[in-house]
Amino acid sequence: MLDKERLLAHINEQEEKLVLDQILDKVELALQRHQPMYTNFLNPHCLYLARPILEQIADLKYLEYGGYKRAERKRLAVMPDYYIKDLVESPIKLLNITGQFKFQQVSHRDFLGAILGTGIKREMVGDLVLYQQGCQAIIAQEMEEYLLLNLDQVHQIGVELETISFEQLHIEPERVKEIRDTVPSLRLDSVASSGFSTSRNKMSSEIESGKVKVNWKVITDPACFLDQDDIISIRGRGRVEIDELLGQSKKGRIKVRLIRYI
Repeated sequence: MLDKERLLAHINEQEEKLVLDQILDKVELALQRHQPMYTNFLNPHCLYLARPILEQIADLKYLEYGGYKRAERKRLAVMPDYYIKDLVESPIKLLNITGQFKFQQVSHRDFLGAILGTGIKREMVGDLVLYQQGCQAIIAQEMEEYLLLNLDQVHQIGVELETISFEQLHIEPERVKEIRDTVPSLRLDSVASSGFSTSRNKMSSEIESGKVKVNWKVITDPACFLDQDDIISIRGRGRVEIDELLGQSKKGRIKVRLIRYI
């Protein structure tokens, strides 16, 4: 049996602890049954919390399935460490949803709402990739047939669905910008203002209004201190990662290298 109390001792939020506890239930089953077990889709923050916990468990390995490298929502497969990766069945499918959207603008929310409107839960749906002809939806494998039968319109527009390979996924290349700067401290408002090229006062207001996430969790305290590898994100403006701390300048400021994903 796993020592869940020890593994989750540093988790304070009850909702986070519940999700992580469910993941550990899957781990116990995988080790007892000597076979892979799968989680539902996890959001980026839960993935961020789960990885170091899973890495502490002896005789365990895990795989992540999101459909593409930068996927935000992913399912985990947990299994005994001797299990051969090639024998693990992928727990996700890719649905191509097309319709006459040329004269009707539809959004991510429209597609997600239509999918959830069929009665399935959010944790059964991964990333949605919109493109000119429609949407490509990454879903739990067990929902494939259900959605093929039950999703027939999006925003009152009739749609057609087909299962396609992940090689057909429409993903634009990620644009990256390296930023070298000095900051007075590793406070969130200071680092974020540098990374997003915004004044510190304006960034503080955005943080306080709940628009900024650190490691995919909303943080409303501008004075929150960061560390190397932390990721700051603002919807619609991309992400900034603290790639490296480069020591102090002669004036005592902290030299940082940031990576901005646009």
